[in-house]
This record gives sequence, C-alpha cells and structure tokens, in this order.
Amino acid sequence: MDAPPGPVAGPDIADDACGPGVVIGVVGHDIHVVANRILTIGLAEEGFRPYNLGTSIDIVDFADAAWETGARAVLVASINGEGEGACAGFGAHFAAVGLADVLLYAGGNLVMGDRSSADVERLFTGYGFHRVFHQPPNFRPMFDALKRDLSDVRC
Repeated sequence: MDAPPGPVAGPDIADDACGPGVVIGVVGHDIHVVANRILTIGLAEEGFRPYNLGTSIDIVDFADAAWETGARAVLVASINGEGEGACAGFGAHFAAVGLADVLLYAGGNLVMGDRSSADVERLFTGYGFHRVFHQPPNFRPMFDALKRDLSDVRC
C-alpha cells in the first residue's frame, strides 16, 4: 500500500506561492483549532507558505513535515498549556534527524499555571526553540520575527 501524502499547503495558499515554507501545528493533546486556522491564514497573507498539520501533533510529526516540505521554520502552538511536557527535547530531536537549521518557534499559552514570560522563554529555549511567544496579545511579533529570521529566502 502506498504511503499517504505528506502535508500540503492549505487552500489559503496560491499555487504559485513562493515565500518561505512554515510548518504549523498544535502540540500535545490540544485540539484548539481556531487560532491555528487563523494563524495559517495570517501566515499566507504575510507571504509565507504555511503547512498546517492541525491539532494533537507530536515532535516526530513536526520533524517529518519539515523534512517533507523543506520548510525553513516550524511554529509549535499550545493553547491549553500542555506545551511544557509536549515540547521537551524538540531541538534535540530536530538536530538528531538532520534538521538543526530549521527555526523552531513556540507560541500560545505554553504552560499551565501563572509564570512570567521570561521564565517560560528560558524553559523553551532550553528545549531548543529559537523564539518563544508566551501568551502574545496578537500574531504581529511572531510575523515580524519570521520575516527578519527568513529575510534571506528569495523566490
């Protein structure tokens, strides 16, 4: 039996889109799909090619999708606070499978309980994430960081 197709650009992406590829998904047992969908639309509007994996995604799925799509960045979202457990070892796994050059971003309500953004950022950079957006008021800081970090990508 043939393997199922890998992640594909969603319907929000024009067939001729040529911006940097970005894999996006919600980690762990989190099924909050609305913000994930809005973020996918926003990424496309900002000139990126989002590959939306959906919800309840694990580290291996993110890495496989980055490999299959050639994405330059991975955005890992958590809305219900499960990111702390689900994201441990993210950077090490990406490095182990030859994807150390893929930018790793984490955002949303990443941990349970009330912790400062600085504490959460330290925790997630320790997991190997390059940028952390804990409880951001909107997506603009992440879009701007992606544009800076991927400014070398040309069509």
